[in-house]
Amino acid sequence: MKKLFLWFLALFIFSCAFIPKIKEKITWPENIKYIEAMCELDMAWASLNYSGSMSLVMEYPDRLFIEAYSPFGDTVFFLDRYKDYFLLLTGDERITDEKDFEERFKINIKNFIEDLSLKGVRDMGRGEVELNRDGYKVIYGLKDKNTICWQAEEGSICIKFIEARFKKEG
Repeated sequence: MKKLFLWFLALFIFSCAFIPKIKEKITWPENIKYIEAMCELDMAWASLNYSGSMSLVMEYPDRLFIEAYSPFGDTVFFLDRYKDYFLLLTGDERITDEKDFEERFKINIKNFIEDLSLKGVRDMGRGEVELNRDGYKVIYGLKDKNTICWQAEEGSICIKFIEARFKKEG
């Protein structure tokens, strides 16, 4: 009897792993001032390669907070930017100057925040929208895929939004 119970318990746990995640329908506003989101990140940019879970907080125009996690929940990438404060932690690397970050990774944080804010995006209802920026392009797949992707010579960054909130609590 005990073996039968353990067998059914193992089968139940195993089957739960294959139940698809319930996806939240995200309604994207025209112009985003604030976003707090859980995401999946796929990044191959400069020397950084990562694929996995990520949390994001953006408050236009000054705040960007990104934390990417390992499969075991450890932080593998941490970026915190607010006005004149900047901190990036990746493995053994620590960057505290936004200009050093921009020189190394060839991406401007203020422009990245504008891209997340949907500045310059028109007619999101028609599916995928592509914008050419200075040195890179942004591909918005917000209608069906809930993705924002950046492509440049340095590589690509693709964020898939799983849950998103556009109003700050409190």
